[in-house]
Amino acid sequence: MKKIACSILTPERYLFDGEIAFAVVQAHNGEMGFLVDHAPLISSLGYGEIRLSDAKTTSYFVVEGGVVQIRDNKLIILAEKALKKDELNKDEIEDKLKELRQKERESKLFSAEWLHILDDKKRLYARLRVAKR
Repeated sequence: MKKIACSILTPERYLFDGEIAFAVVQAHNGEMGFLVDHAPLISSLGYGEIRLSDAKTTSYFVVEGGVVQIRDNKLIILAEKALKKDELNKDEIEDKLKELRQKERESKLFSAEWLHILDDKKRLYARLRVAKR
């Protein structure tokens, strides 16, 4: 059976290197799925979940920006930041979200601080989604 060779890299480390049957990644404007013999493609990544599946298991990661490329059954995910599911702590993320919500209420609408808080919330909601899996 044909497989996709897949690698997930960040500037700091390799997170994954192996063969998969299919992948779903969070592109900048929605999820994209990849199967064997997918057409060549390059896309930017947003904040969200990556699911890598083989015949028996599914591995979960969170990605925070970067680029994905598939060509000749080789999927490369170059992430600005990415974490494995087991590196995420649901309770810590929920506590950080509570703090951000409070800061959001105290900050001026459309200020640089307010926009930064919104961005942090998107990142944390993506992490929370993966942590709850």
